[in-house]
Amino acid sequence: MSTQPIIEQILQQLGLWDETWVELDRIDSGIEFILANKSLLESLPARVRGDLSFLSSDVDLYRRKAVCSLARRLAKEIQSAIIRKRTQHRVNKKTVSIYHYKRITCT
Repeated sequence: MSTQPIIEQILQQLGLWDETWVELDRIDSGIEFILANKSLLESLPARVRGDLSFLSSDVDLYRRKAVCSLARRLAKEIQSAIIRKRTQHRVNKKTVSIYHYKRITCT
């Protein structure tokens, strides 16, 4: 059974399928879809699924690292990659980093 449609659907819900830059908050909001449809992930190999326990964490950092790792493993399975871009802005005399992610297709 091909896992391509499942991976496409998950990356679509995370906002990473269109090969455009997506903010980390958009990817974080896609976790709800993954948690609601864990049965989709059961058909994927264990090396692609990885540890999904941190996806339901209350700590933002753990949850976001877990979803980014999952997205990278999913992209790798379909010969793609997820890249990251950091931009920095000054807010109230402090530097704030904003991260954007994008899927690129390997040729």
